[in-house]
Amino acid sequence: MARLYALLQPDGSLLTARQKGGDWVIASGMPGKDSNGRNVTIFLNGLDVLGLSAIIPARNENQARRAAPFAVEDELAESVENSHVALSVVDKANLSAARQINVASEDAMAEIVEHLNGLGLSEAAIVAAHSVLPMRDFLFEGPGLLLGRLGDRSFSVDASIGRDVIISLLEKYPEAEVQGNLVAQAVGRSSCAEGAATLEAFLLALVHWAEAGNSGINLRQGKFAPRRSLELGGFDQWRLAGALAAAAGIGWFASVMLETNAMNTRAANLQALSSEFARVGWPEANGDVQQVLAISANNRANSAQAFPSILDASAILYDALSQVEGSELRTIRYDRLRGQMTATVAFDSFADVDRLTAIVGTSGLQARSGDSRQSGSKVIGDLTLESRS
Repeated sequence: MARLYALLQPDGSLLTARQKGGDWVIASGMPGKDSNGRNVTIFLNGLDVLGLSAIIPARNENQARRAAPFAVEDELAESVENSHVALSVVDKANLSAARQINVASEDAMAEIVEHLNGLGLSEAAIVAAHSVLPMRDFLFEGPGLLLGRLGDRSFSVDASIGRDVIISLLEKYPEAEVQGNLVAQAVGRSSCAEGAATLEAFLLALVHWAEAGNSGINLRQGKFAPRRSLELGGFDQWRLAGALAAAAGIGWFASVMLETNAMNTRAANLQALSSEFARVGWPEANGDVQQVLAISANNRANSAQAFPSILDASAILYDALSQVEGSELRTIRYDRLRGQMTATVAFDSFADVDRLTAIVGTSGLQARSGDSRQSGSKVIGDLTLESRS
C-alpha cells in the first residue's frame, strides 16, 4: 500500500497528500487509514524539534538510545530527563558513522501523540519537517518558516527571525543551496529554486524529499513507540499461521522431553558413580553417600585442621555435582602437602559455579572458586577444596 503523508497544522487539523497515478493529490482532513495509521507519515513544522548529530558508540540500539541524550546534553535547552531523543536508522555499511538525532520536549511530544491517538493515528510515523531535508548544506523557504540543514545541524525557524540572523547562519556555509526568492534576496544570494509559498506546496516539497530516499527520523521511539495490538481478521487468514505455530509447539515440547530425559540419565549415572565411589572408599557405608558424608564430618570434627582423604573429598565433590544440573567433572588435582584438592568442572552457566561452591561449603570443607571462563556452550570453572582453618 502506498504511503500517505499529512502535515499537522497549527490548529491541529491535517493537510493530506495522497498519490494518484503519477501525481500527489492534496486535500484537507483525515488521511485514509490502515491499521491505526501504520501507512501514514505525519509531518511537524519542526519549530520545537532540534536536529543534531553525534557519534554514539554502542553495541546495540537499546544502548545507543540510552547514550544519545548524554552525547548531546550540552546542546539541550531542557534537562535530559525532560527531553525526548530519537535516532536515525543506523548505517550498516559504516557502524561508526555519526547518527542524526532529533530532540523534542517530552511534554510537547506527549501532547502530539495524544492528539494523533485521538484521531485514530496511534501508529502513524511522526517526522519533523527539517528531518527530511537533503543531506547537504541547504536552506529552504516555507510558508512563514525556514527549514535548514547546515553542517551537522538541522532546524526550523520562524521566517521573521531577521536578515542578520539568516546571514550569520550562512556565514560558515558559502556553498549552501538556497531555495526561496525572499530569503535569497535577504542574504544577497541567488535562489536555486522557488520555495513554498503555501502549505500545499510545502507539503509537496516534504513528500518529494521523503520519497527521494530521506524518510527522516521517526520521533515515535522509546516511550512513544506505538504499542501494536493483535488484530484478528477472520480465522481463515490465520489458519496457516496457527498450523505452523502448532507444529513449532509440538517440536518444542518434544525437544524439551528429550533434553529432560537426557538430564535424568546423566543424573542417574552421576548418582551411580558417587555410590560406587562411596562403596569402594567406605565399605562400611554400603554405598550410602550421605552416610559417607556423615562419617567424613565426624572425622573432621575430631581433627578440624586436617584435610580429609582424597576419597572423602571426592565423595563430597561428586555429591555436590549431582545437585547442580548440567555440571561435568573434567579433572581433579590433589595436593597432599597443601591439603587441597582442585577440580575443573564444566557448567551450563556462571551462576552454577557459585552454586556448587556453596553446596560444597555446607559439607564442612572450605570451597573457593577460581577463574571461570566461557568455552563453547559451557562455562569452565576451577574449584579448590580445603579444610576450614
